[in-house]
Amino acid sequence: MGLFDLFGGNKKKEEEAAALAEKRKEEEAIKEKEDQIAAHEGLEWPHPVPISRIRTQGEEPDVFEDPVSQERKDEIGPLIYEEKIGLDTLKFLTLPELLFVLTTLEYYNSKGKLKGFSENHRILYNELLNRVRDAKMIYCLYDDATKFPFIENGFAYIYLEKEIAQQVAAAYGKQYRKLTVKDCPAVPEGAESTDRGFFDYLYYLGIERIIIDNGRYRARFSRSEIVAPPDFGQDQKKAPMNPQLRLAMLDFLSEARWPVKYEKRAQVVQTKEARMVALARAGRYIVPIQHEGPAEMMSDGRIKFNKDTKLRFPVMKTNNGKLFLPIFTDGIEFSKKFGREGFEGAVFRFSDILRFVQDKDGLAINPMGENIMLPKDKMMALEAASRMMAESKNAGKTVNEANAQDIIKRASAEDVADKIIQMPKRTHDADEASEKTNSTQTSDSSVEAADITPEN
Repeated sequence: MGLFDLFGGNKKKEEEAAALAEKRKEEEAIKEKEDQIAAHEGLEWPHPVPISRIRTQGEEPDVFEDPVSQERKDEIGPLIYEEKIGLDTLKFLTLPELLFVLTTLEYYNSKGKLKGFSENHRILYNELLNRVRDAKMIYCLYDDATKFPFIENGFAYIYLEKEIAQQVAAAYGKQYRKLTVKDCPAVPEGAESTDRGFFDYLYYLGIERIIIDNGRYRARFSRSEIVAPPDFGQDQKKAPMNPQLRLAMLDFLSEARWPVKYEKRAQVVQTKEARMVALARAGRYIVPIQHEGPAEMMSDGRIKFNKDTKLRFPVMKTNNGKLFLPIFTDGIEFSKKFGREGFEGAVFRFSDILRFVQDKDGLAINPMGENIMLPKDKMMALEAASRMMAESKNAGKTVNEANAQDIIKRASAEDVADKIIQMPKRTHDADEASEKTNSTQTSDSSVEAADITPEN
């Protein structure tokens, strides 16, 4: 036997062994795939779910027509059994088809574990996020009751197809929700790619949880998975933002202005109001001021005055003559009016702001936005209760008094009589109702009530 035959024979044997091992691997993969399919035998393909768990009394929940045909499901559904779904395959899937495969993967895995679930889920989910990031226009459901994105169970709803969004908005009308589809450019026209866009704006509203394509096959994702929170660098401590408060305000307003009746509605509204007020008390705000005399800007954005400084504040006047001090959760809301009116924006804690309302009837948070009106007597009662709790926890410690009380007393509404902003008109009945309640006031109008029954 020659040397060539010896080495040539060994090489051939190695190739045959490798081919045999590869064949066995393929056979095992086929059998494993067949076993997974057998484990799901009799399991139907998923279908769209109702747009909401809430249903109007006497009616069934709205379920839209399935956007993926049975034939197409049979073609793309088996992708969930692939060891690794190819990116080239996903390029040919429409958004409803992509969401169908993602939904099927999650549903089938819950019934019987899929070997490639983790990697395939990551591939499908990343493809979805990329499509959202690449979209030039986002269609978002807005609540006419708040003029902001509609919030349900903490989620906002977006779509990449306007027609579908309009159908869903119409379906919510049966629940006595007045929703509008708003065109939201991912990046405003004429803006640079580095400028803040729609998903950055959601950060200020505290909207971090989003559902895409509610009404068809849908998926949840986080706002921060599309864009990171805005980076303000060294200005971050100076600029209050209060995103959690803004979300709580929208949640409360949407519920309070929803013209329906259902069991325990009063408790639900009170709970949402209490959460909103608690967050309001913990917030930092921009207060429009004009001042005469020395003023020092501190590192956290607050302004320090001395005894010779005189402060002037704008006020908002209601139809019944009540005066409210406007305060703002962030620079976006402040700039809607006072950023162009010659006022400076000073940052104050809620407890400090209470000292500014001695000659006023309360506070108006974001008057050009949510317009939450907190009556002074309610604020003082809340603050007194908070101080009592603090004193009980810190026995022997006294509560710090205001070190600029004499300055604040001179900051009266008469100082800025020419800066009064007229509130939106309200009906006589609505004003009378406001007089009789000590709860948070809003500027909504009376609406007809309807019966709503939550689905069990």
